[in-house]
Amino acid sequence: MTYVLPSASLVDSLSSSLRRKIIAGEIEPEFRLTEAWVSERFEVARPTAKASLDRLISEGLLRRGPRRSSMVPRLSADDVSDIYFSRGPVESIAVSSLAATSTVPPQAERALDLMKMAAERSAHNDHTEADVDFHRSLVAAAASPRLQRMHQTVMGEAQLCIAQVRMNRFVDLQELTARHSAILDAIRVGDSDAAVRALMADLEGCRDTLLADVDRRRSAKPHDADNVLSTLS
Repeated sequence: MTYVLPSASLVDSLSSSLRRKIIAGEIEPEFRLTEAWVSERFEVARPTAKASLDRLISEGLLRRGPRRSSMVPRLSADDVSDIYFSRGPVESIAVSSLAATSTVPPQAERALDLMKMAAERSAHNDHTEADVDFHRSLVAAAASPRLQRMHQTVMGEAQLCIAQVRMNRFVDLQELTARHSAILDAIRVGDSDAAVRALMADLEGCRDTLLADVDRRRSAKPHDADNVLSTLS
């Protein structure tokens, strides 16, 4: 089976398609993606496949593998802890600065609305995308290019973390949405301390859920490549 891509920028379209499949879990950790495989499956030229893979590597959604391949990283407990450790200070500065002027970014409001709608439908993947947009919009609204660059370097791997949390169908999307609503409520009333506490409650809650899931899966046998291919065909 091949996939039809939109006619805009081919690299953008291919990157988006691969990103969605990674976040949805259709391309599983440690499955090797080669330029040839991507080129054949999506009917694109090898340079387009390479450019898309390179982009996702730069975002942290893929890592370099053997023989010029790429793969979705299987995040360890140490990876998860470090990702959330890195996010905490950057995002805390952002929400604190926004609360100091009671500035609620419109993009964050829209992302929260999308999270609410996704939670009502139990749409885990849509909730993931809105969650990531929510946090990115908070940092972007702080209007510090350097802070935003620091945030971008970790958000690709963070998106993998969030997606893996959402794959656990026992996760309460309504509760997660409420956590994000609490962040904006604190910013709106100008309470910097409460905004940081609400942010850290969200980050630490996601981290702890994922660490528990990593521990649970530690002894599980990974799916083989044939199983992964069957989900993509």
